[in-house]
Amino acid sequence: MSNWSQKKLLMTICGGAGVLCAAAAGGVYYTQGLIDEVAAQIATQEQAVAAADAKIAKIPNLEKDVIILRENLDEYVKILPDNKELTEFTRTLNKFERQTGILSTGLTNKNVRPGKTKGNFTPIEFTYDMTATLWQALKFINLIENYERFVSITDFSIVPGGQRGGEQQRDGDAVHTVKLTMQTYTYNKAGGAKEVTIPHYADRKEELREEIWNRMQAIRIDRYEHKGVQGRRDILVDPRERGGDLRLDGLSQADQRAILDKYVDELKQLAEMLKHIRSGEATMFEQYTLDKRFRAELATMLAGIEGDGARLSYGPVKLRWANEVIGPLDQLQQQLDNQPVDEQRQDPYLPAADLAQLVSDLESDCNGGMLEQARERFEAVAERVQVPTGDERYDLAVQARSWMVKATTALDFKGLDLRLQGVIVNEIGRSGVLLNGEVFEEGDFVSDELLVKAVEEEQVWFVFRGLTLVRTM
Repeated sequence: MSNWSQKKLLMTICGGAGVLCAAAAGGVYYTQGLIDEVAAQIATQEQAVAAADAKIAKIPNLEKDVIILRENLDEYVKILPDNKELTEFTRTLNKFERQTGILSTGLTNKNVRPGKTKGNFTPIEFTYDMTATLWQALKFINLIENYERFVSITDFSIVPGGQRGGEQQRDGDAVHTVKLTMQTYTYNKAGGAKEVTIPHYADRKEELREEIWNRMQAIRIDRYEHKGVQGRRDILVDPRERGGDLRLDGLSQADQRAILDKYVDELKQLAEMLKHIRSGEATMFEQYTLDKRFRAELATMLAGIEGDGARLSYGPVKLRWANEVIGPLDQLQQQLDNQPVDEQRQDPYLPAADLAQLVSDLESDCNGGMLEQARERFEAVAERVQVPTGDERYDLAVQARSWMVKATTALDFKGLDLRLQGVIVNEIGRSGVLLNGEVFEEGDFVSDELLVKAVEEEQVWFVFRGLTLVRTM
């Protein structure tokens, strides 16, 4: 019986121990679950912290971009007209009318209540009616598209001339009825979101000054320059209706060909001159003299080419004008613009070797009496002789300028009205000269700049602006 009691007691103890073990295992499992949940929360927070750190790391670069954009904002939006400029837009159009020769028939602002938009940019739209030849209309459109403020032509319509009566021709070309729709925007600074304050903005702006300037230089507007007729016909006019009309209501065919040949010959001369300048065979003086002459003649040609081109009406001549004058002239200008780097004159002053050669040539010219040549030689390179004091070429530049002063002084002296009418050579006292009806002795001033220095039988020595010069009887 006692054995049974002991077994029962052992079973009870074992059962209790089993329950306790099960309870302990359940507690361990529950605790592990809590640990895993906390670990997951920690991992989530670590990811959030890492994302926040990544955003914080980007703040300096973002602030940098914001500062650059803010400082260049005016440069970006300056192409947009303000309200005051919109009221003056008609004046601009009137100026374009005079430049192109069109006739305006109406300008309408299609915006009923402009300036009421809540955003940064307010659209403004105009319709413009006019009568013009095709070439006048194209030039007018080109002026609008190249206007310093942003004005875009969004739509246009053309009614060919002759379909509605009225003016039929202008300057020998058919007159069309043209309607343009133009759109622009005004910038409303108050319409955007509130700007974020950036700490130490002024200091950061000063640090980024160079980058702000560089970014500003990248802001460019592509432009196209309308080149005019260039031998083309009006595509809105049926050529069959013109028959054999060569529109010779102005110059004769021979006169038009003479104008064409004149420009063709001048272009050939300019092309040969530019080729010689860049051949390396020309001396330094020739290069600068020819360069100056080349640019002057090119400017003269450009000034007259549009007017002379408008006088040509004979089709074959106009075609040759486009191929043999306008085209080659464009190529010549491109060659002039695309100079080699060594010709772009990054150093504004003459090299030392060229300066030394200039001094030698000026000295030779002055001593040889070729004063005009000396002056022309110096004036051809005058801008490149203004060497600053600290430059190693300064002494050579001073010598060159000194010879130029001597040449100029001698030329001015040569131009003085000095009539030597007689001399009195006195070996004991002062000799004298009868000059322009008056007697002057040695040491007398003829004027504030002119002194009689010495009188000899065949010549008289003067001091003019500090330089001793002689006049012979």
